[in-house]
Amino acid sequence: MVIRVQPKRAIFKPAPYDTRRRTRRLPSWLILLLLGVFAGAGGVLILQTSYGPKHLTTTEAQKLTEELSSAALERLRLQTKLDEQARQLAAAQDESQKLNGALKEELDGLKALVEPLKEQLNLFAQTLPFDARFGPTGFSTAQFIQGKGTTKLTYLLWLLQEKPDRPEFEGLLELSFEGTYTDGRNEVVTLPRSRVKFGHYLHVTGHTDLPAGFTARRANTRLFDLDGKRQVTWRVFPITIK
Repeated sequence: MVIRVQPKRAIFKPAPYDTRRRTRRLPSWLILLLLGVFAGAGGVLILQTSYGPKHLTTTEAQKLTEELSSAALERLRLQTKLDEQARQLAAAQDESQKLNGALKEELDGLKALVEPLKEQLNLFAQTLPFDARFGPTGFSTAQFIQGKGTTKLTYLLWLLQEKPDRPEFEGLLELSFEGTYTDGRNEVVTLPRSRVKFGHYLHVTGHTDLPAGFTARRANTRLFDLDGKRQVTWRVFPITIK
């Protein structure tokens, strides 16, 4: 009897009946990816440690928080102060507007009073005396008063043109005072010239302080042309001591 031995057939693997555990290995691409991630994270940590901003300690963080709180409080204080100043400015503007309105009303009232006075003054100017011997432009009347025992002297002058329709005159007014000192010396005190400009008439008022111990006796009034070289007219008036 011949016994035939059949060759041993290979078992296909994996097979459902293979009880051996298969070894599981990570794919190479996943390993490379993980290595890249770890390398990148390490590089970032190294850069942050070497070149990045330093991390604050607890004390430093607390100090920074206190500084921020202080800055916020200061900002709030300044904002409150600014708001208060804005309110004060608004109140001042309202008060200024009210004051301007009151002044305007007062000014309108004064204008209403002045207009009749101007008419009366024009009528009065027509009655002023005028001496044609001194030219078509001259002094109509004047009043000079020196306080008794004082150096104070006040004056009122009326400058007048002969006719209301004459051209406007513009020139220089000069006042000088003749008098004596307590020691008997005679002296002439001349004031600086002043510019005047008028049509039909002009009244000039003012005051001056004379030298100590000087008593004025009479006043010389002169009108010059605008360049001060030609005398237009002159008059002499007495001085009253009161």
